[in-house]
Amino acid sequence: DPAGGLTLDGLAYVEISTFADNTDEALADILKEIEKQDAQGVVLDVRNNLGGLLSTTVNMASQFLKDGLVLYSADGDGKRTDYKVNPGGLALDTPLVVLVNRYSASASEVLSGALQDHERAVLIGTVTFGKGSVNQPKRLSDGSGLYITIGRWYTPKGRLIEGHGLEPDIWVEVGSTGDEDPQLERALEYLGAQVAATSR
Repeated sequence: DPAGGLTLDGLAYVEISTFADNTDEALADILKEIEKQDAQGVVLDVRNNLGGLLSTTVNMASQFLKDGLVLYSADGDGKRTDYKVNPGGLALDTPLVVLVNRYSASASEVLSGALQDHERAVLIGTVTFGKGSVNQPKRLSDGSGLYITIGRWYTPKGRLIEGHGLEPDIWVEVGSTGDEDPQLERALEYLGAQVAATSR
């Protein structure tokens, strides 16, 4: 489930470790609480998040987007399936940054790619993992099984996630010690500047 809270300067930090079947509901609760506390900006942290449910991811992306696509998939025959934004998002205008790294994969990349393509958020960190395939499990006669790739995920602007990953808008490496988090520091600095610019 997401964990979140406000920083001293009125910016909200929300860490998402997975996309489980109730993560979208938990995010909605956090966003409502953030709104009550009058947060000036939000940092979404999907670093080291290896993914989860696509339906949850679409619901979560829809909290930040007014309309359009979250992603689309295409199978081997070129058949395309669109996944559209659900109306009624709770944080459509709040300044937003997403933290990513090389262990941000699958659903994390879908969410990040949608927010980046819609120019709704800036990605800060390093290139993501590059896991954007639609897999179908198949049980074999001897009791074993395998996953067959039956399609690929694309961002709204048609960027292939599989094998490529997402480039951050602002590249920031990890800290040299466990106590340092230059990626989060850069995110808070960026958001602070955005808030200051809009309040003039």
